[in-house]
Amino acid sequence: MPKYHFEIIDGYLLEDPVGMDCQNDDQAKVIAHDIAHQIALDIESQTPRNVVVIDEDGTEIYQTPIEP
Repeated sequence: MPKYHFEIIDGYLLEDPVGMDCQNDDQAKVIAHDIAHQIALDIESQTPRNVVVIDEDGTEIYQTPIEP
């Protein structure tokens, strides 16, 4: 199963050194949305932030905003 990394960008990069096994890119995108939603609920901020999905080749495959 491929490993994906879910990193946070808000002017700085918060790396995901461990990653998560996902069945495919589509599942990784769903997880990215879930992470973005949870962060938006937990942390109030006006700073634009995104969850970025990186595949095991190191390629960015998706990005979703963290919005309230």
